[in-house]
Amino acid sequence: MKKVKIAILGLNQGYKFAVDAMTMPDVELVAVAGFGEQAEERARELGVQLFNDYKDLIHNCHVDGIIITLPNELHLDAVKLCAAKGIHVLVEKPIASTIEDGQEIIEQCKKHNVELLVGHHRRFSSKVRRLKEVIDSGVLGDIVGVNMLCTLAKNHDYFSEPWRLEKGGGPLLINGIHEVDTLRYITGSEIKSVYAVTNNRIRGNKVEDTASVTFEMDQGILVNYFISDGTPSPWAYDLNAWEIAKYTQFNGDCYQVFGTKGSVTFPSMKLYRYEQEELGWLSHIKEEHLYITDNDPAREELVHFSAILRQEEKPYVTGEDALETLKVISAIKRSAEEKQNIIMDKQMVTK
Repeated sequence: MKKVKIAILGLNQGYKFAVDAMTMPDVELVAVAGFGEQAEERARELGVQLFNDYKDLIHNCHVDGIIITLPNELHLDAVKLCAAKGIHVLVEKPIASTIEDGQEIIEQCKKHNVELLVGHHRRFSSKVRRLKEVIDSGVLGDIVGVNMLCTLAKNHDYFSEPWRLEKGGGPLLINGIHEVDTLRYITGSEIKSVYAVTNNRIRGNKVEDTASVTFEMDQGILVNYFISDGTPSPWAYDLNAWEIAKYTQFNGDCYQVFGTKGSVTFPSMKLYRYEQEELGWLSHIKEEHLYITDNDPAREELVHFSAILRQEEKPYVTGEDALETLKVISAIKRSAEEKQNIIMDKQMVTK
């Protein structure tokens, strides 16, 4: 199998990719970019060259692909430099901080004929794929609605980063974008309209800490979504899915999917339905536990990226797909600011 050469820009989110790359025989980690004591320590641990300026890395390293985990506002500039050199890219979610930048990223990659994979890693989760499989099988009938929760309390030192106190640093763009992308993926449906209310009453920063959102999707699916990163509670994907070791894990469910023939919880994958002849609330409803498997979605994403670099696969999450998810987040923010329903078939712009 051809060995591919990669580099990683950013050693916070990118550190997991770096550690995984070191264990993959078909991947060579050539260099990393980052600054500060932590970056220096991690580069020494990895035994790879460290560039303090990511632009120097792009200009001086000969690699097949680069993983970009820089702050969102730097994604476009980094992609432009990579694309101009013919380097394929994995861009961490969101694709960019604005819709306009996201569109430009797509255009730059097409112009220079480089592959673009966007890091919505939950699409590589065996649990999420199992949920999609159950929905697609028809066992739930027609999907009527979805209930989604992302409720947890982040550590106080999480907010020591100044950008997390400003617009764009809140849970909608950091956490909510995962839920929106997962919702679009598991239902195979697009969001038609958005109505949202947000506030910052927990911490009083310039960015939201809580949001309540109603989505109307194609096929008549209605969705309730509540998110808050300052509430001590365990109903959130990162706490329930048991996929990231650093988080305290809890056996709870963050999603419920309701259909005309049955309903299912996630990630416990409990299926509820009646016997056909006993349909109705006066009858006993059956509970079945559907099988699920565990995996490491972030590692699977890196495996996929290496296959893209070997020209064995095409990007599973395209730039266009990621841009649609970003448009929904933009619509949520607009709806909250303007206190009105936002129709998604109108051209979406950021505020």
